[in-house]
Amino acid sequence: MTGRAARGARISSSVLRDLLDVLVDATRGAVRLRVEGRSSAPGALPAWLSCAAQFDFIGVGEGSTALLIEAPQLVDIAPGLFQQRDLFHPFHGDCTALDLLEDSIDEASRGQLDTDLYDQGLLSTLRNFDRVLRSGYEAMEFGDVARPRPVIVGREAVDQMDRLLRATPPPQAARISGKLDTIRHSDRMFTLLLEDGQSLKGVAEGIATEKLAELFGSIVLVTGRAVFRPSGRILRLDADGVEGAGDGRAVWSTVPMPLFDSLDGAALRRPQGPRSGVNAIIGRWPGDEDDATFAGALEALS
Repeated sequence: MTGRAARGARISSSVLRDLLDVLVDATRGAVRLRVEGRSSAPGALPAWLSCAAQFDFIGVGEGSTALLIEAPQLVDIAPGLFQQRDLFHPFHGDCTALDLLEDSIDEASRGQLDTDLYDQGLLSTLRNFDRVLRSGYEAMEFGDVARPRPVIVGREAVDQMDRLLRATPPPQAARISGKLDTIRHSDRMFTLLLEDGQSLKGVAEGIATEKLAELFGSIVLVTGRAVFRPSGRILRLDADGVEGAGDGRAVWSTVPMPLFDSLDGAALRRPQGPRSGVNAIIGRWPGDEDDATFAGALEALS
């Protein structure tokens, strides 16, 4: 950690608390995103995630303010889940949860628009590194001996995350038809193979496993919400209904595109002066008309 607040092997307890809070939440989000395709979900935290995202804070190193953190390899924590790569999490199980987090931070800080390594939930969590920067630090560097270059989070990186959040289109209702090509029983993740050969990832939480198994390998119609990347391309499909596709299925066998751009609240704000906004109205109304005169004026304008 660098900046005027850096004091070698000493760090404020409040800053350490804020930093560890963000690291815990962000590590869980990064791991869950790579395994389940989403960084967060309603309900209790899965037991496997609590273990997989665990890391140990060892202490603060001498010299610059260097926080020493260790995490076990994912394959050692959950061999059944991370023993081999598959379609849903194409990464090596010998990496750690912190490795996955650093990959996500790297993609976000460099402004990658079309990636699977973060979603809106994870971006919002990473944005909280701003709390540490506002305590007098210029940047935080993440890295280890296996990484060719450190991942740096400074003001520019946080601003980049803000821009990515504003650029991401909101989720929208979608209907998509395709072949139910892959299903994972543990969390109901699936892939949908469209007519043009494209493959979409989705989550069918709340849909009975028996129903998915019955439709496996069939052409289905999936209804739910399309979740997008900042580029506007779909990241995943949160399904709330899956049924066999009938006639006209080709109409729905296309990748959904966002109908609405993201809404930037800052761009809507306009400063008010003495002759603009509310000030342009106050004091301008004559105020002495009776109801009949007012009604007549409205009739003349309509």
